[in-house]
Amino acid sequence: MHYDITVGGTQMKPFGVPYFTVLLAALPILAADTAADANLLKRAEQIQKRILAFDSHLDLPFDYTGAAEDGKTQFDLPKAFRGHLKGAALAVFVPQGPRTPEGYAKAREDAEIKYNLIKAVAEANPSRAAIAYSPDDVRRIAAQGKFAVVISVLNAYPLGSDVSQLNEWYKRGVRVLGYTHAGHNQWSDSSRPSVALKDRPEEHGGLSDLGKQGIARLNELGMLIDVSQLTTPALKQVLRLTKAPVVASHSGIKAIVDSPRNLSDEELDLIKMNGGVVQVVAFSNYLRKAPAAEGGPPAPPATVAQFVDAIAYAVKKIGIDHVGIASDFNHGGGVSGWQNEGEGPNVTAELLRRGYSERDIAKLWGGNFLRVWAEAQKSAKSVRAGL
Repeated sequence: MHYDITVGGTQMKPFGVPYFTVLLAALPILAADTAADANLLKRAEQIQKRILAFDSHLDLPFDYTGAAEDGKTQFDLPKAFRGHLKGAALAVFVPQGPRTPEGYAKAREDAEIKYNLIKAVAEANPSRAAIAYSPDDVRRIAAQGKFAVVISVLNAYPLGSDVSQLNEWYKRGVRVLGYTHAGHNQWSDSSRPSVALKDRPEEHGGLSDLGKQGIARLNELGMLIDVSQLTTPALKQVLRLTKAPVVASHSGIKAIVDSPRNLSDEELDLIKMNGGVVQVVAFSNYLRKAPAAEGGPPAPPATVAQFVDAIAYAVKKIGIDHVGIASDFNHGGGVSGWQNEGEGPNVTAELLRRGYSERDIAKLWGGNFLRVWAEAQKSAKSVRAGL
């Protein structure tokens, strides 16, 4: 019996070779690939155990039931330990709402809920997690075999229009802060104006006067400034005003997906010149183009390979010392192969496949973020001394 065989979309004639013979011939290749992948993942697991892997941006849903159990959300302590993640910045995130007394009151209430959920990750699990207020804290906590919780703020909307609120949130443990999310606010323009809130394309031409004052205060406090979500004018103004390096805690690459939310080559270069770091985000729509037709089936998630494509682009553009990794878990983040914190070694395996060294992988998985954060804290001492 003879069969036609399709290879790569082309129909091949086997000239009398039975189909099962062709399959048998292919089996050693398939087995070799499988063995190579397994070996790569084993190496990745070992590296992940040794390095200080840190996720620079993730969220907790308002109905989060706690980090103790291996639950349905993308982050909890069992998943973190399974993926050998040593720490993460958990965001006090509140969506942008109306700038009215009622809107601000609701935003403060929601921010309080998020803040308490984040603190509870450590306080309800003292043998497994602790709050970190500095890079040295992160390293110390990780060395104890615990998970380091860093508190960040995404969207300064709940802070109202009072620059002294930055001091208050610093006292409460916040060490990373980004002005905006989707929608302009009293601090800055957003790269994604809110249609629901009837935003104009621009409101402040970048930062508001309050936002400019805030940069100086953040520098004095040593709080790491997060430039993700800003418009290009706002980002450029931050970089002109700041005396410390910044982080884009969860951003994509505009050359790969042309979204206003993603960073252009010019913005990447400016962040490098500032000494900052771009944490590439594992968010599918910023890693691969969505289908053009509306109403069609949803696009499958991006893959780990596509995620590492974006990392590789940034590394080639601005260098290994200015690039890192972020998930944006529980707020839309996650790619096929890294859908929760337990699957982190898959990212490392893909980096190994591309030829990245363990030293480079350690930089991407948190080393660069911790270095830049430490520089922002060190810079604050000089700012306060008036140097």
